[in-house]
Amino acid sequence: MTQFPQTIHFTGTNTPIGVEWSARNLDVIGTIPEEIDGAFFRAVPDPAMAPIFEDEVALSADGMVAKFDIRGGTVDYAIKYVETERYLLEKEARTALFGRYRNPYTDDPSVAGKDRTVANTTPVWHGGRLLMTKEDGLGYEVDPETLETIGRFDYYGALKSETFTAHPRIDPETGEMFFFGYEAGGLASLDVAYGIADKDGNLISEQWFKQPYCSTIHDFTITETYAVFPIFPTTADLDRLKAGGAHWAHQQDLESWVGIMPRYGKVEDMRWFKGPKGVSAFHFLNAYDDGDLVHLDVCLSDTCAFGFMREA
Repeated sequence: MTQFPQTIHFTGTNTPIGVEWSARNLDVIGTIPEEIDGAFFRAVPDPAMAPIFEDEVALSADGMVAKFDIRGGTVDYAIKYVETERYLLEKEARTALFGRYRNPYTDDPSVAGKDRTVANTTPVWHGGRLLMTKEDGLGYEVDPETLETIGRFDYYGALKSETFTAHPRIDPETGEMFFFGYEAGGLASLDVAYGIADKDGNLISEQWFKQPYCSTIHDFTITETYAVFPIFPTTADLDRLKAGGAHWAHQQDLESWVGIMPRYGKVEDMRWFKGPKGVSAFHFLNAYDDGDLVHLDVCLSDTCAFGFMREA
């Protein structure tokens, strides 16, 4: 395909830009308060190449990292592609090589076994390190000054999970980061890795457990004493993927679950609580302890919000 499809995923606010850019001394309307002094980073999905398939989705877009540098009331701006393995391979080929959203069986044979993540969802700042993340792979470290890509980050080989969530949680008192990866052991696996990094960015714990079925665990929460893993029935199926189909399909008649374990405990202490059928949520507002109770604040929908995930 030489042009982008004229679908909702590539038009309107999803229109591809494909430009790396920087500017100094942006116009400021009003006055920036003195206490705002530093950098604001954001993730910007923007496909560098037109997709192989007409029905591709915006979530497959290449990641760009954008930076607003705010110093002494002035603002500089820069935006740059995250040079993932996938981005560099397609840049060299000058064409798309990776197929449908999170389905390696639809890729060009030349990229078999290559890293498919586009690192397009969330910038994570922890332990003096900036990571660009997407839940289908490991984060990519980016230089916070130049926005140059340093490379895929696996805690110097210590992290065994193949994936890293785009929504880790950082304790504001201890500085520790709590995170997880689902499909940690490979495509459509039930493996979930639960990890903790100390305030300096060193991996101090990684434990694996099985979820009830292979769901898209986009987010989770922590309280002062617990880690909380909500599971909703948007599921992956390896046979469907091998047939060239969608990674996700929502199973309306399947129960939801919530797994709760001590956040410094063992995964063997996980307790599972069954929830209503067919419900869905992607982000969570908060969770907190109240005696023997754990409160989870979440807006549930009665089905999956993404059409392309709802019906495979």
